Amino acid sequence: MNLFAMLLAILAGIFTTIEASINSQLGKYLTPSIATLHSLIVGLTFMFFINLFLGNLPRYAKVTSVNPIWLIGGFFGAFIIYLSSKSIPRLGISSTLILILAGQLVSGLLIDALVNNAEISFKKMMGMIMFLAGAVIFLQE
Repeated sequence: MNLFAMLLAILAGIFTTIEASINSQLGKYLTPSIATLHSLIVGLTFMFFINLFLGNLPRYAKVTSVNPIWLIGGFFGAFIIYLSSKSIPRLGISSTLILILAGQLVSGLLIDALVNNAEISFKKMMGMIMFLAGAVIFLQE
C-alpha cells in the first residue's frame, strides 16, 4: 500500500476530529446550522485562496461539463458537519466518531462491492466484523 496516501488518510482523520470538536463547540454558542455555515464559508475561502495561489481557478470552468451528480458532494459535506455538531454534545467526540467510522466502513464496503465491482475478501469481511464488534464494545456503558 502507498505509505504517503496512508499518512494523508490518517491526517484527514485527525482533521475530522479537530473539525468536529470545534464545530460542536461553535454550535453550542450559536446553532449547529450556523456552525455548519461558518465552517463551509471558512473552507470555501481557504480553498479559493489555495486554488488562486496554485493557478487552478481557470480549470473551474470545466465544472459545467461534468455529470451533474458529481456536483452534490458539498450537500453531503454540509450534512456531515451539521449532524456531527448535533451528535457530539449528546454522545461525545469519540462515540460520535466511532459511529461515523462504522457508517463509513459499511457504506464504503457496499459501494466498493455494488458500484466499483470490487471483490470483498474474507479478510476484509472479518476486519469489518471485528471493527463493528469493537465499536459495540466501545459504545457500551
